[in-house]
Amino acid sequence: MATVPSLLNASFLTPKPLTQHKTLPCTKPTSLFFFPSAFASFSTLQRHRFNGQTPIAASLKVTFGENVGRFKKTLGDFTSLNYWVVRDYYRLVDSVNALEPEILRLSDEQLTAKTSEFKKRLSQGHTLSDIQAEAFSVVREAARRKLGMRHFDVQIIGGAVLHDGSIAEMKTGEGKTLVSTLAAYLNALTGDGVHVVTVNDYLAQRDAEWMGRVHRFLGLSVGLIQKGMTAEERRTNYQCDITYTNNSELGFDYLRDNLAGNSDQLVMRWPKPFHFAIVDEVDSVLIDEGRNPLLISGEASKDAARYPVAAKVAELLMRGLHYNTELKDNSVELTEEGIALAELALETNDLWDENDPWARFVMNALKAKEFYRQDVQYIVRNGKALIINELTGRVEEKRRWSEGIHQAVEAKEGLKIQADSVVVAQITYQSLFKLYPKLSGMTGTAKTEEREFLKMFQMPVIEVPTNLPNIRKDLAIQAFATASGKWEYVSQEVEYMFRQGRPVLVGTTSVENSEHLSDLLKERNIPHNVLNARPKYAGREAEIIAQAGRKYAITISTNMAGRGTDIILGGNPKMLAREIIEDSLLSFLTREAPNVEIDGMEISRKVLSKIKVGPSSMALLVKAALMAKYVGKSEGKSWTYQEAKSIISESVEMSQSMPLKELQKLIDEQSEMYPLGPSIAITYLSVLKDCEVHCTKEGSEVKRLGGLHVIGTSLHESRRIDNQLRGRAGRQGDPGSTRFMVSLQDEMFQKFNFDTEWAVKLISKITNDEDIPIEGDAIVKQLLALQINAEKYFFNIRKSLVEFDEVLEVQRKHVYDLRQLILTGDNESCSQHIFQEKLLDRYMQAVVDEIVFANADPLKHPRYWSLAKLLKEFVAIAGNLLDESSSCQDSGLFLEGSSCEHE
Repeated sequence: MATVPSLLNASFLTPKPLTQHKTLPCTKPTSLFFFPSAFASFSTLQRHRFNGQTPIAASLKVTFGENVGRFKKTLGDFTSLNYWVVRDYYRLVDSVNALEPEILRLSDEQLTAKTSEFKKRLSQGHTLSDIQAEAFSVVREAARRKLGMRHFDVQIIGGAVLHDGSIAEMKTGEGKTLVSTLAAYLNALTGDGVHVVTVNDYLAQRDAEWMGRVHRFLGLSVGLIQKGMTAEERRTNYQCDITYTNNSELGFDYLRDNLAGNSDQLVMRWPKPFHFAIVDEVDSVLIDEGRNPLLISGEASKDAARYPVAAKVAELLMRGLHYNTELKDNSVELTEEGIALAELALETNDLWDENDPWARFVMNALKAKEFYRQDVQYIVRNGKALIINELTGRVEEKRRWSEGIHQAVEAKEGLKIQADSVVVAQITYQSLFKLYPKLSGMTGTAKTEEREFLKMFQMPVIEVPTNLPNIRKDLAIQAFATASGKWEYVSQEVEYMFRQGRPVLVGTTSVENSEHLSDLLKERNIPHNVLNARPKYAGREAEIIAQAGRKYAITISTNMAGRGTDIILGGNPKMLAREIIEDSLLSFLTREAPNVEIDGMEISRKVLSKIKVGPSSMALLVKAALMAKYVGKSEGKSWTYQEAKSIISESVEMSQSMPLKELQKLIDEQSEMYPLGPSIAITYLSVLKDCEVHCTKEGSEVKRLGGLHVIGTSLHESRRIDNQLRGRAGRQGDPGSTRFMVSLQDEMFQKFNFDTEWAVKLISKITNDEDIPIEGDAIVKQLLALQINAEKYFFNIRKSLVEFDEVLEVQRKHVYDLRQLILTGDNESCSQHIFQEKLLDRYMQAVVDEIVFANADPLKHPRYWSLAKLLKEFVAIAGNLLDESSSCQDSGLFLEGSSCEHE
């Protein structure tokens, strides 16, 4: 096998001008994927393959062409509308900066009193725009005092974009979480409530605790909605000035409130539950999750025994002979042979018999067989099939596929079949967030979907400049004929970077792929961390991300979109300090083992440089350990592992919210009360200083080596997802590089029916080695065209879903408004609303008019009116509202044939 440097030669790491490529004859149409000029001749590849040039030096070399491209980009930015919009926001920045000296002189009490002053000014007729600059300046100073973080000028711009109801596109590491405090504080001053929406419980809790310090310091209440909370807890948190929650909990709370039987069951702020929302990772929530409506289901009486039988039938049927599949939309179509075999196996004469319908069960079984794979779409844990979120790589424990798909998957895996369900309430995220009078969002990648945001939500996307220039190098995409060739090259590139000491992050699209690459790296004896949906990995997510930027750190992860944690070169000192505290104290606080499988951690830690704490920190660690042991023994306490971790977490929180002098004072005043919390807090602060010194030194070394190297192993259906992965490198002006490697056997090419067989054959004619990567500008254009087509396809799906949901939205809004009015209003207002606005609405009035005029011509004598037909049609549409036994005689009328006369 050739050496790694020769395989990672400059000819593969940098795009080559098309003039260097030999044009090859081709009889296949060129409009599908590649065209002949995209392929380099084999002689050219061989000539460059062993030229001995250092691959990284070659790959990161800035050419004249790149300089020209950079100049064009700068000129394009200057002439863009975004440039002038951002330029206009700098007037607000100047105002905020001008107020800073005055705000700096305020004491803590005076700074907190500003909130009451702002509320008073708003009640006197001032607008939010009138106090915006001063409010932003107050939040900036509060963040500096409580978090040690001062908003950059570009973060002030980001806060203004959010306040204006737009989407702030900010690159990874630019501090979107801190930016949200500006708009959240300003809009919370009205007293109507602000929702800060994240993509999971972990981020919601982190932000509520972290950013909540700023809001609480300024006198605002901060709420948090988490899975498992009671209705009373939710109600209390929704009443807060600022509430942190995830999108799923918010949606289900809204649906549950509209299924409530009495007002005591309501948890949101009724009659106006929505005021202003800031949605983190807004493209993930409104675009990617837009295809999955939120559903509340009730059990239906279905025969669960049918699913295993259908699964057995599906095993008998062969794809291509008995059925055909369409991977793009996960559809299955039975052939005549398949129908005959299924009917024979099920002993039925008609698969679609209304009285004995087997078709749905068989079709779902085939879908489960073809499109739902273990370790890709779901994992099996504790006898249950749990969905893997394709966007974040996390397990969705409470979510189930609808329409019998989940039961079909359970049958395929031989699991216990859970009851089928019927939908009793549903809403899409698009419809949910349209309920907000004012909506904003932030993300690192939204510009490619700006047209969709404008069309559906009237939200423009504003690109906020980076605080420091982005110097990340995005290397040319490499295309392989086979998947095996791609994975071999990925493992070789990881090994080469590891030998240099550079940290590497590899993004994969499934649990299956992440573990396959892990096996390849184990064969090469390369220590690494894996982060995917399996509990033995997911339980260490924060620790893995904290170490992903350290020297020699190799991290394999499923999709990193929405992880919400920066990868800091040299390591995250706060996370590493907490890790040291936990390693030193957990064994003294509890004897219970962690309920998490640990895999590969020890070998990874042996490679990463050990953090050396100073003598003072070591002394404090020993003292805290002895105190923990003494407290547990003297009070007879036996904490669980999770309780022990909570004690440390609370202590770390205390260290960040209280000055060192106050912590020491607590220890001195309570020396006989065993103040374990303050002791751990002081220890954490000391260890943190040592970690900051170590991480800064190691970070400088990693920067010298070239920073974090990101490898993407497949293109996604949207350019945004790829850009999110690229954005993990090069944060805050750090160096870094990215590389995407794809194969013609990747799922995306199969899903969109791209005929790549001819391209593989053509490569075989050039060389017997199909594992040689092919690259060039032409290939990049073809791949980009493929992704754009995929984006258009899924945009049309989301558009159709929105249009369909808009029909339901009108009815849902009327029904939900009426229900809330009945639950929260008085009798008089309810009656007036029901009879004047609901029962006799325009549509029903039009229907009644149509029936009357069709059967009762005012120009004719009433004896010629068809009152019998009129009554029949009216009964047909009114249902139980009319009793058919109430004939004409009951109202002074009598029927005679088709005529009716007044008595």
